[in-house]
Amino acid sequence: MTPSKLIAVPVRGEAHQALAVFLGRWRAEGKSYGSPSQAVDDPRSGAEPWVSTHTGKWHTGEFFLIEDERATVGSNPFDTLSVLGYDADTGRCFARCFENHGFYRDYDVVGNGRVWVLRGEMERARIEFSEDGRTQTISWEWRRSDGWLPLCDRVARRSD
Repeated sequence: MTPSKLIAVPVRGEAHQALAVFLGRWRAEGKSYGSPSQAVDDPRSGAEPWVSTHTGKWHTGEFFLIEDERATVGSNPFDTLSVLGYDADTGRCFARCFENHGFYRDYDVVGNGRVWVLRGEMERARIEFSEDGRTQTISWEWRRSDGWLPLCDRVARRSD
C-alpha cells in the first residue's frame, strides 16, 4: 500500500467572507423573457412576471454559502438550489446551481465592489448591490446560436 497524498487543509479567507453579501432573506420581482421563440429583434416582448424569495446562509464552517430560491415565472415554479464557494486551486469563486427542471449549471463568480458577475457556458448574470447592501439589481442573459439575449431582469430586496 502506498502512502496517501497529503491534502492541504482549506483555510477560510477574504474570498469566502466576500460571499457574505448574498446572506439573508430576499424577495424579488421582475420579468422573465427567455424562451425558444424569443424574438431577436424584440427580445423583451412576451415577458412573464417573476416573483421569488431566496435565502442565503452559510453551510457549517462558513466555507460554502447555500442559496435556496423559490420562484414563480408566469404561473410555473422555478426553484433553484445553489452552492457558492471559493476554489483555492483556481483562485476563483464559483456557483453550482441545481434547478427543479433537472438542469445543473456551473458558473465562475467574480466580485468587484458592489457588482458581481456569474459566467457560465450558456448563461451569465450581473448582480449589483445597493450601497447599503439591501437591494440587488439582477440581470440574466442566455446564449442562443444567434448570440446573447436577455433572460430575466429583477430586483431583490432584503427582508430580514
